[in-house]
Amino acid sequence: MNNQDTVSSRVGRKIRFFRKKRNLSQEELARAIHKSKSTLSKYESGSISIDVDSLYEIACALGVEIYQLVDEKVVDEAPQTLARPLFDGKNILYMYYYDGRFKSVVTTVLEVKYERAVGNNIPVYCYMDCPSVKNYESCKYYYSGSMVCHDLVSYVSLGNPNNSMEQLSFTILNPFHRGMETWGFMLAISYNPIVPLALKFLIMPEPLLKSDITREKLSFSKDELRLVKELNMMLLSTSWP
Repeated sequence: MNNQDTVSSRVGRKIRFFRKKRNLSQEELARAIHKSKSTLSKYESGSISIDVDSLYEIACALGVEIYQLVDEKVVDEAPQTLARPLFDGKNILYMYYYDGRFKSVVTTVLEVKYERAVGNNIPVYCYMDCPSVKNYESCKYYYSGSMVCHDLVSYVSLGNPNNSMEQLSFTILNPFHRGMETWGFMLAISYNPIVPLALKFLIMPEPLLKSDITREKLSFSKDELRLVKELNMMLLSTSWP
C-alpha cells in the first residue's frame, strides 16, 4: 500500500481541506494545537500517524467533528434499515444548476455517508462550485449536514461550519430507477443581492459529460414558468427527463 492509500494520508488530506476552508496557515493551526509546523505538515502528508488527543485538538481548532476527519467506513454488524435511499444508496452524487447572476453552470458534489446513518438520518457533505467532479475538494464552498430519505422524496439540510447563518435546504424528488437523473429545489440565501433564494437543480448518480452541461438543460421549462404566473408558486415539471 502506497502512502496515498493509507488511513493517515486520507486523514491528513481532510485536515488540510478543513484548514484551508478556515483560511488557516499551517503555522497558525500548528500553534493552535501546540505542535510544530513540521509536525503538522507530516500529519497532513500522512507520513506520521496522529494520536487521539492530537486529533481531538485538531478537530476543535478547525471547528469540525472528529468523524469528519476520520473518514473511514466501519462495518456495522447490525446495519440500520433505511427508507428507500436516494439512487439506491449511491455514496457520491452530482448536482448541477445554472446561475444566471454569473451566467455559469455550477457543479456540486454530494458525499452521502449511509454507513454512518442513525435511523433515517444520514450525514452528507456538500462540495459546491467545484472546478471539476474529480477535484471536488477544491470547491469554492463547503457545507455539512444530513439527509432524510422517504419513498417519494429526500430532504437535505446543510450548514456552513464557519458561518451558522448560512443554511441550505434541498428537496429532491426520488427517481423511479437508480440510474435516472432527477430534479430538486434548493432554498438558501443569496449574497448578490442579499435575499431569500430558490433555484432548480439536476442531480444524478453519474457526472454529466461536459457537452451536456448547458444552460438550456438546466433552465426552468416553459411549463414551469407558466405555472408560476398561473399559481403564484414554483412547481417542478412532473415529466421525467
